[in-house]
Amino acid sequence: MTIKRTDSSNKDFQNLVKLLDADLAIRNGEHHGFYDQFNKIDMIKNCIVIYVDEIPAACGAFKKFNEETVEIKRM
Repeated sequence: MTIKRTDSSNKDFQNLVKLLDADLAIRNGEHHGFYDQFNKIDMIKNCIVIYVDEIPAACGAFKKFNEETVEIKRM
């Protein structure tokens, strides 16, 4: 397993997020549009991608709101 620190411009991160969004669309059903507005990934500076046998397998990020507050995202 390898953990790579990156940002939201990373293609592997973006592809994993697309898969997550597709799953969330099913889980959230008719409410997905509401939740989706809070899940944009542009300009997230603190992301990780986890690779298993060099294949991107998981991701996560935190988005800074101010000096005291962050949100854990895209797990």
